[in-house]
Amino acid sequence: MIAALAIILVVVLVLGVGIPMFLRAWGAEEARIETHLHDPATHTVAYAVPNGVDPAVVKAALTKAGFTSGTDRVGDVECLLVECEESERSRVRSVVEGVHLSQYDGSDLKLTHVVFEDER
Repeated sequence: MIAALAIILVVVLVLGVGIPMFLRAWGAEEARIETHLHDPATHTVAYAVPNGVDPAVVKAALTKAGFTSGTDRVGDVECLLVECEESERSRVRSVVEGVHLSQYDGSDLKLTHVVFEDER
């Protein structure tokens, strides 16, 4: 009985300390990425996420392709800021165009030609 209580106490303490430490490290990493993307020395492109589309789906595809990205607002539009050199724009474009998207209502959405905000 005492051993079971000791195990429960250890598990509660480990989870009570481990989860906040994990969340703090994750938040610090996200803040570091956001600061890096907003640095004037970092070349980025902004992709306006269509209304009704979860930007996490596009962000996950970009991350899988090796690009660093984060969400931001450019004017009234929700955008993904993607770190890439000028020569990589076409690769970013093809990754975004290749993502299978569905709107929040479940209907399919096909992206034909991706246009970045600086090209408008």
